Amino acid sequence: MKKSIPLRIRFKYHKIKESLRISYYKKLGLKAGSGLKLGKIRCKWPNNVLFGSNCEIEDGVLFKTVAPWSGDNMIQLGNDVFVGADCQFNACAKIIIGNDCLIASNTTFVDTSHDNVAGIPINKQACTFETITLEDDVWIGTRCAVLKGVTIGKGSIVGAGSIVNKSIPEGQIWAGVPAKFIRNR
Repeated sequence: MKKSIPLRIRFKYHKIKESLRISYYKKLGLKAGSGLKLGKIRCKWPNNVLFGSNCEIEDGVLFKTVAPWSGDNMIQLGNDVFVGADCQFNACAKIIIGNDCLIASNTTFVDTSHDNVAGIPINKQACTFETITLEDDVWIGTRCAVLKGVTIGKGSIVGAGSIVNKSIPEGQIWAGVPAKFIRNR
């Protein structure tokens, strides 16, 4: 009969793997404060990613910067930010997340889009970029999409499955496709 590995040994093993993962990304240029909990992420250009202190990033999160040598595009998370599994951060400009934010699993941030001039193939059209900003204390529900140029105000909440294509003022709850005002918090 096969013996199971005690829970405390498995816990230590996972902490060592996490520590090695953090060291690896820091050597590649990732900037992070203390207390980082880092799952198995995907990130080709960690030098354009900044995590504040006490962030928790679950497995499968993608941090994608398109032109890392430009110095203009970056992904920045404040202190005490939680990012759920399988989220995507696609930055051609900037994605800035404030302090104390909660981002549920499978949420996508995209700060770019294509023009749509008739008569020109879509893949030949110019792209436009605009920064996405989440101010402090924002909660984004699962499977949301936050699009270019959006600012979500301090203390606001976005309901699960929403597509946010315009800015949300401070202290409001929005939901839907596209997201619409539901009520004040």
